[in-house]
Amino acid sequence: LWDEFSPALYTMTVSLNATGGGRKLADQKSVTFGMREFKANGTQFALNGRPVFLRGTLECCIFPLTGYPPTDLESWTRVLKVARAHGLNHLRFHSWCPPEAAFAAADRMGFMYQIECAVWTSVGVNESTDAFIQAETGRILRAYGNHPSFCLLSQGNEPGGNQAKFLPGWVNRWKTADPRRLYTAGSGWPSIPENQYHVTPAPRI
Repeated sequence: LWDEFSPALYTMTVSLNATGGGRKLADQKSVTFGMREFKANGTQFALNGRPVFLRGTLECCIFPLTGYPPTDLESWTRVLKVARAHGLNHLRFHSWCPPEAAFAAADRMGFMYQIECAVWTSVGVNESTDAFIQAETGRILRAYGNHPSFCLLSQGNEPGGNQAKFLPGWVNRWKTADPRRLYTAGSGWPSIPENQYHVTPAPRI
C-alpha cells in the first residue's frame, strides 16, 4: 500500500487490438497509480487504517520568476524536498489545482494534497458559475483521480453567496461519484453536515 513512508506505485498497461470493417485497430495506455485508503475516522484522518497527522502549508501558486507554476517533475520534486526538510507531509493548494508533474512528484515522495477547484467566489447565485465548478470538479477527478497523493478535495476557498443552495449537493455528488478521497464544501467555511472533514480558521483565533 502507498503511504507517507513507503510510497509504493504500480503501472497498469491496457492494450486494445481489434479488427472491424476491414481495418485493424490498436491502442495502448499505461497508467501509474498507488493503492491506499484515506478516510476520516472520528476526528482523525486515517491512511490505510492508521492515524495520520497532516503537517502542511499553503501552496498559493506564487512563482514570481515565471508567473506560472512549473510543469516538470524536477521542479516539483524540489518544492516537495524543501517542504520535507521542514518536516511537512502535506500541501493545500489554495484556490487552484496543480499540474500533472506536481501529483507525480508527490506520489513518489509520499506527500498528501488538498486540491481546490480553482475558485474563490460566491456559489448558488449564478448558474454559469455553479456549472463551471461542477464541470471543473469532474475534469480534475478525471485527470488526476488515480494519483494516491490526491487525498482531499475542497470546492474552493471561503465560498460566499447562497451556500445552502449549492454546497451540500456538491459534496454529496462527488463523494458518491468518486470515494477515493475526502470532500469538504470549502476551505475556511462552511462546516456543514455533508462535509467529510472541515477546514476552519478557528484554531488560529
